[in-house]
Amino acid sequence: MSYWLQVVVATPAHSAIAGPLTYRSESPLIPGTLVRVPLGTREVLGVVWEVLPDSGDLTEAQTVAPTLFTACNTLPPEGAVSPWGGPAVQTRHIASVLDGLAPLSATWRKLVAFTAGYYQRSLGEVALAALPPQLRDLSTVQLTRRLKRPLLDTSCAQDTTNLIALSTEQIRVIAEFYADTRPALLFGATGSGKTEVYLRAAAQVLAQDPSAQVLVMVPEINLTPQLQARFEARFAHFGKERVVPLHSGLTPAQRLKSWLAAHSGYARLVLGTRMAVLASLPNLRLLVVDEEHDPSYKQQEGARYSARDLAVYRAKLETGDAEHPHGACRVLLGSATPSLESWQATITGRYQRLTMSERIGASTPSGEAASVGAIPGRLPTVRRVDMNHQPKHSVIAPPLLAAIAQRVARGEQSLIFLNRRGY
Repeated sequence: MSYWLQVVVATPAHSAIAGPLTYRSESPLIPGTLVRVPLGTREVLGVVWEVLPDSGDLTEAQTVAPTLFTACNTLPPEGAVSPWGGPAVQTRHIASVLDGLAPLSATWRKLVAFTAGYYQRSLGEVALAALPPQLRDLSTVQLTRRLKRPLLDTSCAQDTTNLIALSTEQIRVIAEFYADTRPALLFGATGSGKTEVYLRAAAQVLAQDPSAQVLVMVPEINLTPQLQARFEARFAHFGKERVVPLHSGLTPAQRLKSWLAAHSGYARLVLGTRMAVLASLPNLRLLVVDEEHDPSYKQQEGARYSARDLAVYRAKLETGDAEHPHGACRVLLGSATPSLESWQATITGRYQRLTMSERIGASTPSGEAASVGAIPGRLPTVRRVDMNHQPKHSVIAPPLLAAIAQRVARGEQSLIFLNRRGY
């Protein structure tokens, strides 16, 4: 028996074949299954999007009937074209199935469909952009070898002996975040300890559910290594292999490894840039978007989208698809300078607003330090020097030269920024 499948492949939005393509299969496949299919003279990666109803009884004529109906309305007058000039209609079989990989979830497919529709792109363009390109070239043996993971003890508890003491604001913010299921905007001053809030929120989610996954997004690739080091140190009981990066700066092999770890549920924490919002995470329970105001979260090439907005929508999808025993999938947006869109959402009540105005280490009203060994939290003094009142032709103002000389005398360092490229 043949089965008729709708498969999405990477095609431009305005291509004549922008929608799902129909292929045959000798065995039934679940929607979300990754397959290799022939397309012209090439073999490309595709995702089974739909199994056509009553597929075993369909005929070629039924499948192409809508196409023929449309064609008949646009044909030239009778006799203008030879009746024998058209090619025969033929539905091709899928080339192979990527065995060993679990199908992409229904939630992931809904996210891709929403992204494609809202941002006016083709299904295949969005879906395939979210998958590592090396998947197409892997043999079954290579894929099986990459999917092998060492058995780890997931029941081991986190070491809490070296955790820093939370400030009063951090304790309050974490409690407020979990008391409300709405998306949350963490409006925290620079140095107020937002990252520690992210770490504690992730720890609580992972402790409640042994299969839960957490996605933490940052706007720039160069922020990922330092964040990864901090998460690896905090969640060392999971092992470094289960805290993975996912961004465009990885090599194809590294990106494939991280994606497979996330898709299989092996990775508990995924740290990435905007592309990570479309990663396959079957057990996603928390999304964190750090520096949510940053324009880097907007994809400007190819399939365009706002990763921040998709993170909020994805949390809604993850929550709505099934009642999870450990509660809703949560989303936390953090910034010291929130975007106008997110700020307005807190005014209208769509988002909850969590505020942290004090820097970690700032003095308390009684004059005592906020925590033992904390870095002084006082903001640096900023001075504006009017160059019109300085000696002519001076590149660096005398007050600045004097301040630099003081630092040099004390063995300290100074950093000078110039408004020129390359500095």
